[in-house]
Amino acid sequence: MTVKRNQLLEKGTFVVVDVETTGMSAVDDRITEIAMMKVQAGTLVDEFSTLVNPLLTIPAFITSMTGIDNVMVQNAPTAREVVPFIAEFLGDAIFVAHNAAFDWSFVTQTARRERGIELHNPTLCTVKLSSRILPHLPSKSLGPVAEHLNIKIPERHRASGDAYATALVLVKYLSYLQRKEGLKTTDELLKFQYGRNPRFSNP
Repeated sequence: MTVKRNQLLEKGTFVVVDVETTGMSAVDDRITEIAMMKVQAGTLVDEFSTLVNPLLTIPAFITSMTGIDNVMVQNAPTAREVVPFIAEFLGDAIFVAHNAAFDWSFVTQTARRERGIELHNPTLCTVKLSSRILPHLPSKSLGPVAEHLNIKIPERHRASGDAYATALVLVKYLSYLQRKEGLKTTDELLKFQYGRNPRFSNP
């Protein structure tokens, strides 16, 4: 799949993703829940979310954090069943997450392992954007960022709640970056998160 990297921001498609998992390793652990929010022209236009049966026991400390337990997922679809829906929903959009490396590693590893699907979407990290836009905010985790931007997280540490809040963060950042930094294209946005765009004086 060829992903269109250099579109006008208002024409770009972003899919904001959050996963809950059995642990931190994309190789050894498994997804227990995934939520995906599609943003176009600064508006949330579609969403997909589901619990996922990880086919292994969810550790107690994960349940205490997310509220997701083994009973909740026992009748949920498996990753093998869910991956085609993930790939279709993601399409050629820009993959967005708060700490994108974590969610991207789980999604790509799962797609590869379960269905042999290779995903090549550009990734945009709202933690990286937060570091550039809100450099003086002590913590760039989702809770403090959302609070600073007056965004309420419907249900913290559940995929739908976190993805929804991250989507609202993205919408605010897109508006700010177009208005204050003069960003016009998705390619400029992708470079901006790393501070590599020569148009800007920030390091």
